[in-house]
Amino acid sequence: MPRSGDDLATMTSTFILEGLRDPDNRAVWGEYVARYRPLLVSYARRLGLAEPDAEDVAQQTLVSFSTAYQDGKYEREKGRLRAWLFAIARNQVVNWRRNQRSREHQVGEPDSGTGYFASQPDDKSMEAIWDEEWRAAVLARCLAQVRSEVQPATYEAFELFAYRGMAAEDVARKLGMTANAVFGAKRRILRRVRELLPDMEEIW
Repeated sequence: MPRSGDDLATMTSTFILEGLRDPDNRAVWGEYVARYRPLLVSYARRLGLAEPDAEDVAQQTLVSFSTAYQDGKYEREKGRLRAWLFAIARNQVVNWRRNQRSREHQVGEPDSGTGYFASQPDDKSMEAIWDEEWRAAVLARCLAQVRSEVQPATYEAFELFAYRGMAAEDVARKLGMTANAVFGAKRRILRRVRELLPDMEEIW
């Protein structure tokens, strides 16, 4: 369990669950939303929902879980927090699609059988998409942690070289460092990310 004053990013899911029992625990509720809302929005967007609808799905998922948890319906032995969030989010998306189809039928739009709703992923595909989004969210949190640990120029070199695809020589010229320093920044940050990943996956 994180000590008082620890970075909120290091809160375990167990610590968050304990904090959700207290509606006045603003730190835990804030981390709960900050950690999982972007993941849920991204997941819903991957399943084809527009941004406003994805935001609604994320909000409903977070509210549904916290309500069920406070009512004593969450059983840890039946799955971790992220598994429960996935199950709720999947159902929210399925319900949204069903309601949307019903509204379209009510206004007389034809159902060709080849459009958006005909291509709804099966449960296995929806779970695979969730796993991809969850891993991406954990990686992003690791990178944010590393960014707080290194010099700004080191992280910028890594970002320009590893993520934006700039040549090492161009990055070096832009930041006033050597190409070897750019390569070193990439190695250092990736090594630190690999160190953080196992613990961060467990925390989430």
